[in-house]
Amino acid sequence: MANKTFHPADYAVFAAMLVISAGIGVFHAVSGGKQSTNREFLMANRQMMSLPVALSVLASFFSASTLLGTPAEIYQYGTQYWMSVFGAMLAPLTGALLFGPMFFNLKIVSVFEYLEMRFHSKSVRLFGATLFLLRATLGIGIVLYGPSTALSAVTNFPVWAIIVMVGGICTFYTTLGGMRAVIWTDVFQTIVMVAGMIAVLIQGSIQIGGLSEVWKIAYENDRIEFFNFDPDPEVRHSFWSLVVGIYFVWLPPYTVDQQMVQRFSSAKSLKDAKFALLCNLPGMFVIITLCSLVGVVLYANYATCDPLKNNDIENVNQLLPYFVMEIFTDLPGLPGLFVACIFSGALSSVSSMLNSLAAVTWEDFLKLRLGMVDETTAARITKALAVVFGCLGVGMAFVVEQMGGTVLQASLTFNGAIGAPLVGVFILGACFTRANWIGALAGGIIGFIFPIWLGIGKYVRQPQNVKLPTNIMGCSAENRTSTPFLNTTLSTVSTISSVTAVNEARSFNGSISISNELTGLDRLYGLSYLWFSAIGILTVVVIGLVVSWLTGNPEEDKVADNLQLHFWRRLYDVFLSRCSGNTDDDEDTPGMEEENELRDDYARVDDVTTSL
Repeated sequence: MANKTFHPADYAVFAAMLVISAGIGVFHAVSGGKQSTNREFLMANRQMMSLPVALSVLASFFSASTLLGTPAEIYQYGTQYWMSVFGAMLAPLTGALLFGPMFFNLKIVSVFEYLEMRFHSKSVRLFGATLFLLRATLGIGIVLYGPSTALSAVTNFPVWAIIVMVGGICTFYTTLGGMRAVIWTDVFQTIVMVAGMIAVLIQGSIQIGGLSEVWKIAYENDRIEFFNFDPDPEVRHSFWSLVVGIYFVWLPPYTVDQQMVQRFSSAKSLKDAKFALLCNLPGMFVIITLCSLVGVVLYANYATCDPLKNNDIENVNQLLPYFVMEIFTDLPGLPGLFVACIFSGALSSVSSMLNSLAAVTWEDFLKLRLGMVDETTAARITKALAVVFGCLGVGMAFVVEQMGGTVLQASLTFNGAIGAPLVGVFILGACFTRANWIGALAGGIIGFIFPIWLGIGKYVRQPQNVKLPTNIMGCSAENRTSTPFLNTTLSTVSTISSVTAVNEARSFNGSISISNELTGLDRLYGLSYLWFSAIGILTVVVIGLVVSWLTGNPEEDKVADNLQLHFWRRLYDVFLSRCSGNTDDDEDTPGMEEENELRDDYARVDDVTTSL
């Protein structure tokens, strides 16, 4: 087996990426407002152009978890996951046309300020802020761990050292350069991410004989499947879970997430902010498609010799780095580009979360306690908070190291379960004037506990863990007895179980069915992880409305117009008017007026979209 280690040129390419990222932070630390106020440090003085904001949002939500996890997902389960692109693209559209403009016009720094303004309750505001702190801190651990295993697989550095190094560099430039540094490093890192994945796709296809041959191999081995319309919610991936379920998974980051709101509000105008989010539609399509194609290329290259079964690697998250070192053996510098691509995904996500964590902690906790302090002192405190959260995130990466499973599933499950109650609470406030703070808090707590319970139960019990079959018939004798590719010991248990351990049957269309039916709680844990977010959001809204109705809402008519989604309110009013029978054609009824206004709203949305 060839010696799969970094060439000096690879180290140079990877180091250049880190130096440029750090340099951008230093540049913005000494230029402009020098990050001396929180308006500059957290909001880039609200002067950012739409394109850098668009690329920053895209890079923040497409981390190393996506770049490593999506190809691994396609390799193990087939191409069905690619259908998620259509559900995912609806999320930025919702943010651009509904939630984003409301937050932009409020001129708030922390999105959770809205909850206090709407429900007149600090408890609801602090509940939402606490959930975000938990989600983002653990999220840093997830996105740091993935690329660290990638780099450890091609260098002599242990995982812990890489986690500390990357976490430290990211904390450094985020603290120095603030939001401007975060956005512009995201722009640079997005370019690196796309370039790295394109290089892998091209070279991997050449190894097999072109994309047509890649597709042929995958098709002949039942890897190609797009339209599985099975309505069973226990099916891991179906058309419904990947279009409807994934929409609710992506809804939190693109509508009410602090990271998105900060970037949206940092734009020069509402028009620029909307355009930035709308640009994420084609961006999401390109990245998810690119990663999915790389997964098909992975399978085509290893169709007869699975490196996981052959013990060449110990964890599915190292599959793509292993492949890269094989195909780029004679091309020094390209493995370094790939690893820089993976780390760019991690750095962009971590820097974004650090800045947002600092903003929420200051605005929603410390500022309420400390009262008014001068701008310089406030900025120094916020920068110190970014350092603290950087250290906490590094610590969480070591916790994530102990988990099994692909980083993609861990990321989607975790973000969906914790993001769901946040979306639910904001929907209660923006769409239902009858919702009060008691209902919002009760719904939020139950909507948080229920999906988390489902996620933990699914992880512990693993009622369904069926992967498509692979083999090692094509592995040479040398490969079968070779030393594992990894040169560092990982405590993570391999997620590839023997195919014979699962009682599975393959039907004529290539789908997998489980012959032993799930019983008891396993029926609940057996739900596809993609439904957890939708379940959480629905739980919050239903419980919140019921509790609000039981406890009453004497201030129902006092909800300010700027705290509501006007489009939803007008649609709701038209529905009530129709239900009450106010549809007499001979009279200019309130229902007809509302319907006309709704039609005007549709026209305005069309005008905005056309102009953008």
